[in-house]
Amino acid sequence: MSVRPQLDERVLDRLTECAARWTGFSRDAILPDAIRRAVHSLHADPEEVLARSTAHDPAVVHALCQAVSVGETFFFRHPDQFRWVAQEWIPELLASKRSGVRAWSAGCATGEEAYSIAACLLDAMPRGATVAVLGTDLLERNVAAARDALYGAWSRRPSGPQLHPLFREQPGGKALIEDRVRQVTRFHLHNLLEQAPAGPFDLVLCRNVLVYFSPEAVRVAVQHLVDVLAPGGAVLFGPMDLPETPRGLALAGAPELQIYRRAEAVPRPRARQAPVKEALPPPLPSRPRTPPPEPVAVHLRALVHIERGEKSLAQRELADLCAQVPDYVPGILERALLHVRQGERAAAAQLMREVLRRTERLPLDEELAGPEPLPVRFYRESAATFLRGTGGGA
Repeated sequence: MSVRPQLDERVLDRLTECAARWTGFSRDAILPDAIRRAVHSLHADPEEVLARSTAHDPAVVHALCQAVSVGETFFFRHPDQFRWVAQEWIPELLASKRSGVRAWSAGCATGEEAYSIAACLLDAMPRGATVAVLGTDLLERNVAAARDALYGAWSRRPSGPQLHPLFREQPGGKALIEDRVRQVTRFHLHNLLEQAPAGPFDLVLCRNVLVYFSPEAVRVAVQHLVDVLAPGGAVLFGPMDLPETPRGLALAGAPELQIYRRAEAVPRPRARQAPVKEALPPPLPSRPRTPPPEPVAVHLRALVHIERGEKSLAQRELADLCAQVPDYVPGILERALLHVRQGERAAAAQLMREVLRRTERLPLDEELAGPEPLPVRFYRESAATFLRGTGGGA
């Protein structure tokens, strides 16, 4: 059995800096073990890897980018955004006499998002309209998987309902993307820190990607997205991607949807307000129940550990999170699910009962903020279903 090479702190720090520079990831989002795995995969001495990184050796760049990337995605994630596209944005587009639409799924991972928006646009646009969707990602392995268009159960989640016909069931629990959806969707390699593909695009999706980026990388990537946004176009982000409204964009729709348009294309809704109201701070928008930023950040770090297969580190992060912020229900459920994956059903059942206790007085439709905003109903049903299956009662 091969022994993983030891990296001293100097080499680890410099390789982490390289990975951050190439991917845009914040250093805090890059796990040291991911860098160690990348060096191990190259079968080379750490000092040699460091020298090759300085020379931008493509093999080293690829290994580090692949090691630190996070590929969590599934069909129709954040379904309310797809409903907004179909029910509000497309009718506006058609009213302007448009006969076609171009969309870009930026940072598409293995393609679920790109195919989801393609299916949505095909259903919402009239027959004969032109639909073209581009999906891009940093990693060749992700682009290859997207082109294969064959997916397992992990790409289909209860929190991402199938809003539009998208795939055909295959033997072995697999799903193959329908030909009509594949025909309008293509995939290419692209780094969000580089100039965007040739636009303009009427719709841009860059969701659950920038949450891992450094502030400077966020600014660079967002500017590239804005540069190719067509007049009247819209750009959709994930719930935790942006710390503030980007320059040149204005919020459109409900705040929790995180949909932005070019500022000049968004009507100003407050023109009729009395002057005295304008002088007061604007009322807070209706948003999901939001914990302090720290719990969500800790939760995100735990998800990175889970993505890497580092279950013990994830469990430690989640246990600390539950102790420090006991009302943060998404963390309790995440911890329970991790126990389920490890076969520790008694520990999972105890946490599922805690989910029910913490949510019993909350309205079922109220959304709880986390890495992905989900209603109280989702947490209660998840816990109750598990407990019924184990005889633990609900």
